[in-house]
Amino acid sequence: MALPNQDHIFVRSPFIIEVDDPTQTGSKVEIFIYKANALPPATPTYTLSKLIPASNNTVTLYNLSPYIRENITHPTSPDNANVNLQLTPYEEFTLVDVYTYNLIGGNYVAQFNATYRAFDGFGYYETGINPDYSFGQAVVLADEMDYNYYYDPAYPTTAESLAGTITAYLPINFIVEYTGLQTGTIFTFSATSSRVFDFFRVPPSMISEGAKVKFLTAPTPFAIPFWIGFFRPVEECKYEPIVLDFINKYGGFQRETFFKASFENLEVQSTPYNFMMTIDALTYDVKQGQKQIFNNNGSTKYKINSGWVDETFNENLQQLLLSERVLWTKGNTKLPIRINTKSVNKEKNINNKKINYSLDFEMGFDVINNVI
Repeated sequence: MALPNQDHIFVRSPFIIEVDDPTQTGSKVEIFIYKANALPPATPTYTLSKLIPASNNTVTLYNLSPYIRENITHPTSPDNANVNLQLTPYEEFTLVDVYTYNLIGGNYVAQFNATYRAFDGFGYYETGINPDYSFGQAVVLADEMDYNYYYDPAYPTTAESLAGTITAYLPINFIVEYTGLQTGTIFTFSATSSRVFDFFRVPPSMISEGAKVKFLTAPTPFAIPFWIGFFRPVEECKYEPIVLDFINKYGGFQRETFFKASFENLEVQSTPYNFMMTIDALTYDVKQGQKQIFNNNGSTKYKINSGWVDETFNENLQQLLLSERVLWTKGNTKLPIRINTKSVNKEKNINNKKINYSLDFEMGFDVINNVI
């Protein structure tokens, strides 16, 4: 069976390949993993092999996702204020060459080979083994929907006041088109190379009005849109919005803002022990205290509220709760957090005309630095 006919792998879901030949007694898979700014390695990063289950069952299956995923990391979420074609860091995706071999007559015989681009995304059960979110060779790591972002006219250039970015792989000359939601101004540019980029969700010149974003094929004038999203600014004058960047189901950073009231709580943990007090002349210093503590440290926890949203926000919320990498963009500072909420009721507008979601999270570090 040929290798899967897709350009991209989303490695939080299984990526299964089948190696089969009616005459084989076993098989082998060579995996070459490398970054987009490097050449493939001279020798395989991993070599997997197995024998067939039985003479009347020659199919061998391999799940490559665990081997690929360990090569993808997300050090920080991007902030794009002035670069039309900002390169996505090489750590956030990887290239994979796969070669399969049949073991026939004691020798390995080359079968198929293919090259893939891998992201730290996943598919739902209903989408099967590994989803193909691509449009041809192109892929956009975000859902097509309406998004709100925090806009502070007093501090429009801080990281939390930017609309965030969209990560996408576009072949050369594919087009991104922005249309201002109030002025109708159109801003367009083309990919200058086939590459993974962090695009504006909203260009700086449109940050106060929002934008309609289209990704289109090349060339003009016959370009076809294959992804459309709307990004709308929201000003919040009463509360301090909480801006969260997280790795979504496509394996790219996505920004969501919780606009309404937030609450901070300090929780302290320690280990108690009974102190061996010094007794002199049948007396002791009462100021010493018999019960003392050590390993005293604390964690900061928050409760946040989304503000009024419609039921399309349910998908964003689901991806946030399923994410394994979440950062709080606070001013120009990025802080790691851990979502503690494990269950939410996914509301519907027909049942509840106004929907507000509350989440609990805690900082991903202790208050007192104890890194060793």
